[in-house]
Amino acid sequence: MKQTTRKWPLVAGATAIFCCLLGLVRVNAQNEAITKQQYMAYILATAEEGWNNLDETRERWKKNLNLENVFGYVPPSNDIYLATLTANLYEFIGDSKYLERVKTLLLYYGEYKKAYPADFYKTKDEYANGLPTLPNFFTFGKYVQAYEILRKHYTLAKGEKEIIEGNISESADFGLNFQEWGPMNRAMLRAEGLLYAAKTLPDHPHRNKWLMIGQAILNDNWGQWEIEDASGYNAIWLYSLLRYANYVREDESLFTTPIMNYYFQYYLALISPAGIVPDFGDANWGSSWNRMIPIFEKGAAAYHDPKLRWAAARYFRKYLEPMPERKSLFTALTLADAYRWANFDLHAERPGTGSQEVLEDIVGKKVVFRNGWDKNSTYLLYNYRDEGDGGWLFREYLRTTIPVEEEKMHHGHSDENSIILLMKNNTILLHDGGYRDFMPSGPFGAYRADYYHNRVVVRDGKITMGQRQGQRRYAVRDSVPGQSALDFFRNSGAYRQVRTQKIDFLTLERYDMTRTRLIDDNLGYEADRVINYIKDLGWFVVFDVVRFTKQNYLTMANLWHSRQILAQGPGWYDTTYDSLRNVYVGGDERLLIYFPHRERLAEGVENLRRYYQDEKVIYQLIGRHGYLNDLQAFVTVLIPHSGDEDPKELMKQVKVLDIEKFPEAVGVTISLGYKKYLLGAKLDMQAELIRDWRRPMYTYDSGKVQYGDYETDAYHLFVVEDRKSIHYAISGAVKITYKGRVLHEQLPVEFSLNFDGSPDQPGVGKFRYWEETAEK
Repeated sequence: MKQTTRKWPLVAGATAIFCCLLGLVRVNAQNEAITKQQYMAYILATAEEGWNNLDETRERWKKNLNLENVFGYVPPSNDIYLATLTANLYEFIGDSKYLERVKTLLLYYGEYKKAYPADFYKTKDEYANGLPTLPNFFTFGKYVQAYEILRKHYTLAKGEKEIIEGNISESADFGLNFQEWGPMNRAMLRAEGLLYAAKTLPDHPHRNKWLMIGQAILNDNWGQWEIEDASGYNAIWLYSLLRYANYVREDESLFTTPIMNYYFQYYLALISPAGIVPDFGDANWGSSWNRMIPIFEKGAAAYHDPKLRWAAARYFRKYLEPMPERKSLFTALTLADAYRWANFDLHAERPGTGSQEVLEDIVGKKVVFRNGWDKNSTYLLYNYRDEGDGGWLFREYLRTTIPVEEEKMHHGHSDENSIILLMKNNTILLHDGGYRDFMPSGPFGAYRADYYHNRVVVRDGKITMGQRQGQRRYAVRDSVPGQSALDFFRNSGAYRQVRTQKIDFLTLERYDMTRTRLIDDNLGYEADRVINYIKDLGWFVVFDVVRFTKQNYLTMANLWHSRQILAQGPGWYDTTYDSLRNVYVGGDERLLIYFPHRERLAEGVENLRRYYQDEKVIYQLIGRHGYLNDLQAFVTVLIPHSGDEDPKELMKQVKVLDIEKFPEAVGVTISLGYKKYLLGAKLDMQAELIRDWRRPMYTYDSGKVQYGDYETDAYHLFVVEDRKSIHYAISGAVKITYKGRVLHEQLPVEFSLNFDGSPDQPGVGKFRYWEETAEK
């Protein structure tokens, strides 16, 4: 695009400078840490509002009483949140009215039982000793905390003390009934409550039981890896663990364990341009956002990390600035913890990193592509997490104890090799499928099953395609109905165990790339996904390849989901998201989903219910027979663009290279103006291995592939050409040439110790990667 220089008049220039400075001030303000006063303003306003509306909220609860609730007796949580909040307020500002309120709330809480029929205890075996005052482990520990603060500063009458301590003890006994353990959210909440009760009632005859069960659960959580690949439940688990460390154990040694600092950096690295960790696994958009504020504040204080203070501030400003008219007692309580835990002398600092692994390929198994940390940045979150080898006992206990067969144990989805979120210019372009619409899962495993995610899905057998008018699949030329893609792929949604591994991750000057592999031993295939991020353009080129690991018929589909398709044609779909349920997420950007390789591949669009709303699934698929090591390739180009750009014109810039060795290798070019971008990848990384009697097992000639003007044996090739120069990068390569001219070549060395006993011989090993600019 031609650029022009404009001469501004003096006044206009001064105005422009002022606007720039004002914008800079606003940006800096957005990066500032949250102050004590900001936290306290919300805490105070919410506490007063909650107290003033108490009678009204109690009456509303009674009117909406549900005797058929699957959880049985469910008293309101807000009384406890208000009690704990006001207890904290007394310790913050010393006004004795808060202690009176705490006492009133704690004493009243058992009265909610009277709203239920006298024989309601007969509805569940665990109610044999009567309804427990505190059946909810999400609120139990907070009730105990409120009482601990109250008795420290207030002398209760004997009868009052007996009522409150009776509520705690009967509820702790009730908590022993259902055994749930392992490093995960519900177990940690149980441990927090039981051990808080044991600390607060040291002379109770049942204390040792609470202590035994609570400590057994805690030991699996303290400084240990969590087993939940679900962003919402990650926060519940860590928040409960931090509350236990601060209020029950009163011990900072948790932060000396190597795993704890990992989790703070893990959540930080995941933060999207929306200012929050995206929802993956059992989670919805913004799940547990309020818990993340004290989590980040505590991490910042423990590790003196200003970037974690920045993360806490991002969450606060997204949801609480300006202060919402409708307030939440639970949110105010989390802010009270943030108020207690924050180091207000520590400044906030926005991270400056680019694309990265989150955080490695054993536990996190995620990759974030990004070009910045502000709301308009390009961001893509990719998840390849499988169940893994860790936490086997805990996963197996849950698998055999509760009805969770659709889950990747625990609270995870079939989202291996899946794109979770794509954003640009504050607009969501791709999004995950959501949590569930019914408990334990919705029909067809909604929304956990693989076909609710942006990934390649494979099934045993060959789909019936039918034919369009004039096709020659059958002996007639009439149209013949085939199977619906969704009907073929859908089932109960029960989780299929697979394994995943990272093949590669690179951050280069002009490109970033990751390659991961999904291994399904039962169905007999391996699926590699290669995501290439073209930094100049903000485009993504995705190569998918399925390799048959046994002779079989398989149906394979490359699935992409969206809310709306604005325009479409053969192989391309211009899409947009306007909403996530009741949250507006639209903007000026669109996403062109383009399949430039279409040979022998069927494609289509079907409607499905996803994320509690009507969405579209766009697919490219094939059902076919495969012999051992046969390959099936898919190519997708994801092109974010503004609403005034013509998707047809963008699509024309993309070409699939004619490669002799396809599908062992694939290449794509993108031509924009005087620049050309070329990407190549070996889809079969073992095809070059031709000998076993000596090393290397490969030669340059056995691995070389022609990508247009370039020849190389690289696993991956990245090129940016302009009129005068070539910027290129290659990974896992011996040599690269351009129009026959060697750009770079590794020299041979002597290789010895040949397995057949033959003399030493020269050979050439591959370099990890090489990147440079050369003249044409």
